[in-house]
Amino acid sequence: MLDLGDLLSKLTEEDTVKLKLLSSIFNGGTPLSYKNIFIEQGFQEYEKFAEFNLARKTVQLIRTANKRFLEFYPGNRSLLSFQRKDAENLLMQISKTAPLGVYNYLRVYKAEFNHFKEWEYISKSPFENVKLANRQKEDPIVFLDEQVELCCNELRKNGKETIADMVEFSKLTALRAGEVTNLRWDDIDFNNESAAIGNKVFKTKTRKKRILPLNKLAIELIKDNKRRQSENGNRKSEFVFAQRNGKNFQVNTISKTLKRTIRALGLPEELHWHSLRATAATRWVSKRVPIFTVSKLLGHSDVKVTSRYYATVDETELRKAVNEI
Repeated sequence: MLDLGDLLSKLTEEDTVKLKLLSSIFNGGTPLSYKNIFIEQGFQEYEKFAEFNLARKTVQLIRTANKRFLEFYPGNRSLLSFQRKDAENLLMQISKTAPLGVYNYLRVYKAEFNHFKEWEYISKSPFENVKLANRQKEDPIVFLDEQVELCCNELRKNGKETIADMVEFSKLTALRAGEVTNLRWDDIDFNNESAAIGNKVFKTKTRKKRILPLNKLAIELIKDNKRRQSENGNRKSEFVFAQRNGKNFQVNTISKTLKRTIRALGLPEELHWHSLRATAATRWVSKRVPIFTVSKLLGHSDVKVTSRYYATVDETELRKAVNEI
C-alpha cells in the first residue's frame, strides 16, 4: 500500500511545484498548500506555541501526551499520512496502560491537530470525530476535618509549619496548588480581608484575575506566616507562604510532602492536594451556597465544571425526596 508520507518525503522541490500546479488545475484554481511536516517536528512547534500561550500544567500534559504518541508512531512519519484509523489505534493502545489518562490525551491531540489544520499542515484532523466511551462520574475525593488536622499536626511535628499552614489555607479557600504557592503580599488586602488571585507575574488557569474574600481563620494563617518570616530570621520574601530562603514552594514539593504524610498516617490513598480544593467546594455546596457563587470562588471558567459538586447528594436528601411522593 502506497504511504503518502513516504511519497511526499521523496519529492524534489521541482516535483512539489508540479504537484501544486496539477492540484490547481483539478481543484478549480485552488493550489495545494499543505507542507510535508513530520510528526515530531509538528509536536515541537506546538509545544513552543503552548509554552507561550498556555498554563505550565497544560504544557506538561501536552509533552506527556506527545511522548506517549511517539511510543507507538515514529516521529519521522508525515503528519499528512496520519489518518483516523491510526488515531483510533493510538487511543486503543494508550487506554491499555492509562485508562483514565487517555481522556486527557485525547483532548490534547484534538487541540493539537486542530492547530496543525489551521497552520495548513493537514487538511483534516484525524481526531476530529474520534470519541471514547463516557466515563462513570465519581464523587469528588474530600478530606474529613480530623484527617486535615492529623496531616497538619504531622507536618508541624516534622518542621513543615509553612506547608501545614498552606494545607489549612487551601481547605478554607479552595485555591489551586499553584495559586497558593504564588500568593504574594501585594495580593493581600487586609482592610477588606481579601486576596487577589492572579497578577502580572502569575497567570491563573483561566487567565482571569479574581478577588477572593477571606474568612477570619484564613486571615490568621496569613498573619502567622508574616510573623514567622520576621521572627525566625528568614530572608524577606514577596510570597505569603515562603521557604526560609525567601523563595516560594514548588507545587511538586508541597504535593509530594502532603502525599508522604497521608501515607505515613495510613489515610486513604485517594487523598491528594487537589482534594483540599474539592473539600472546600463540597462544604460550600452542603451549606446551600448557590452554584454561581461557588463557581466564582473556585475560579471556574464554566459553571458546568462546578456542577459536579452538586451531583453529590447525601442519603438524607435522597430519603427526603422519595418520601415526598
